[in-house]
Amino acid sequence: VTLQQQELTRSQILVQYKNDYSTLNLLAGIVDTAVLPLDDPGISLAGSISPDTSAFFQRFVNDSLRILNEKSGIGASYRPKISLFADAGYQSALTLTPYKNFGSSVGINLAIPIYDGHQKRLQYTKLDIAERTRQRQEDYFHHQFRQQVQILEQQLRELKSLTGPILNQIKYLETLIQVNGKLLETGDIKITDYLLAINNYITSRSLVVQNNMARLQIINQLNYWNTNL
Repeated sequence: VTLQQQELTRSQILVQYKNDYSTLNLLAGIVDTAVLPLDDPGISLAGSISPDTSAFFQRFVNDSLRILNEKSGIGASYRPKISLFADAGYQSALTLTPYKNFGSSVGINLAIPIYDGHQKRLQYTKLDIAERTRQRQEDYFHHQFRQQVQILEQQLRELKSLTGPILNQIKYLETLIQVNGKLLETGDIKITDYLLAINNYITSRSLVVQNNMARLQIINQLNYWNTNL
């Protein structure tokens, strides 16, 4: 019964693996129904994570530049403006005195802002509020970024610290299974104790796989947060 349960669990895991493999092919645009063993992706940390070089903070830089550009536009719109214009033409309907048919005009236009109902000050105040809001949002996201990275780094350290004890337990269980197998032949151990050692060995092997999967996922998340421009 124990053996059949393990075989059933293995069959269920194999079906899930085939489904996940097919989904992976679908996402990658590969038209293939064959299922092959997957190699270790070899994911490693891309390097030290710095908020200053992260692509997630580029939107705050863009917002800051936009606000500065709008301030410059407001200042430019209130500067005195001077414009020159000229016009010239020829009246062709009168042919008797053609030298008198030429005409021209020159003018100058000067615009000086005097009073705008405090609109300039209000626009600057609006942009100052937008800049302070942007800074608060950047500071908040900076703290969230740091905290998220620290949590992931802590989880990664804890997973790495579990690898050694799990491998040592597997070695111990392998030795225990060999000894129990010999004791079982002589009748010095119960079959339930032997099966218990095998179940513990299978559980430990599964922990190795789960630990490795969680480690790769966390490394992938850290590399995601470390996306540079």
